[in-house]
Amino acid sequence: MEESQDIKPDTSMKEILATAFLHSLFQFLRMTELHKADNKIFDDCTTNLLRTLQNFFAADDSQEGITLTFRGEHIFVNRTRLRPKPRQFYVYRFILKFMRLRRIGTFVVKAQPTAEEVRLFLWHMARAFYQEGEKHPVDVLNEQASIQKVKSFEVHALAKLNIGGAKSGQEESGLDDVEVAAAFIYEELRKFTEICLDNLENAARFQSRKLSDLMTDLSILSEEDLVQMLRLVSVKRYDRPFPYRAVNSCFLMSAWAYSLKLPRGVIMELAQLALLHPLSLDDEGLPPRFDQRLLVFEKLDRLKEVWPATELQSLALAEWGIPFGNDGVYDVNGTKCYLHFFSRMLRIIADFEMLTTYHSKRRVFLPDEALTEMLSRKGIYDQTLLKLFVNWLGVYPVGTLVALQTGEIAQVFAGASDPTKFTRPLVMILKDAKGKILERPEIYDLTEMNEKLGTYKKSIRRSLTIEESGIPADHFKMTPVGF
Repeated sequence: MEESQDIKPDTSMKEILATAFLHSLFQFLRMTELHKADNKIFDDCTTNLLRTLQNFFAADDSQEGITLTFRGEHIFVNRTRLRPKPRQFYVYRFILKFMRLRRIGTFVVKAQPTAEEVRLFLWHMARAFYQEGEKHPVDVLNEQASIQKVKSFEVHALAKLNIGGAKSGQEESGLDDVEVAAAFIYEELRKFTEICLDNLENAARFQSRKLSDLMTDLSILSEEDLVQMLRLVSVKRYDRPFPYRAVNSCFLMSAWAYSLKLPRGVIMELAQLALLHPLSLDDEGLPPRFDQRLLVFEKLDRLKEVWPATELQSLALAEWGIPFGNDGVYDVNGTKCYLHFFSRMLRIIADFEMLTTYHSKRRVFLPDEALTEMLSRKGIYDQTLLKLFVNWLGVYPVGTLVALQTGEIAQVFAGASDPTKFTRPLVMILKDAKGKILERPEIYDLTEMNEKLGTYKKSIRRSLTIEESGIPADHFKMTPVGF
């Protein structure tokens, strides 16, 4: 798995030309706000844009075109993230704002356009805005392009999602762009997993995206993006939990592996292992016994066409349910074997997900309770890895609902701004001290002090269930004020 690269002075000419193209696109779109379409200034803007496109296509042996993808505060060109220099921030800010107002998630240049195509399509873009209840501007733009036979450009909207059981086709308007990107990847992985789990022998007949493509998309997300997606799905009540447990574990494993600074290829192999792990669960969703490994291998063999597993992933799926004991050594027909660290990491991730997901026959733990429970279990986990996991997640993991001593209800939004104060994370206040649900959540840093008294202004009193919080689940998906 190749790592997405940031733009640097010594990178390839193609990447440099991608930055030049973005700047020439900015120049044209910026001028549409200042001048009429017949102004001569657009002759120069069009010429500059055509020149950068021509140079880009000449340097691109694959002729794959140019795909601009907008995710939060990030811009990707053909999966390569562009990191602006300080003097270029205004270009990026303008482009991102322009696309958000039109709900455009992807802008594609399929081939070298003509000057007329540039003028027509970009001016149509400039005049398009998203308005609730009206036709989506992306649909309008693509229809206009078809009518006027503009074949070089197309745009795609922000994804429509089905996260955590939401009604199919509902757009998650409460999420910001980067969360929409993460949620889209989450849902695609969930659908892929569900198809595979339900159709072990016939999964290849379904027209789902290739797993390799899905994992490439996942590799683009940062540790922060992955953790915030887990916050959005922190209410874990599912009619069919296995696909959700698979993807939740996949995201959690990826984020933890990033924090451990593991190589990108190892991170992606661990992520796919976590996604695979429900294949090895028993009917009650509990870890496998080692003597059931042949059943696991049989399932993997039936899925190998669409979901090939490496030898290491196969081994980990067979042995992750074995308790670590004192030294991680187990016996197979008189041979001493040592639990691979993939297996030891998966045991921690999968158990945390199991403990915090609703099940009618088992106690469901709040996130902080789950960590306490895991720490109390002797001989089950590699204690070194478990402590690393707990230290990374924090006493109150992201997504935990908490009651503050001052009366507010909040959700943990991110780890503490000061790593030494791990009991004082950033929280998203959802309900004020009078019990009123806020129209927009507000971020608060629990390390803030009352300087006169020398005490913290707010502190966590205890964690809560969603029922105790009295807050609708959809409210957790709203973007906080200032974000």
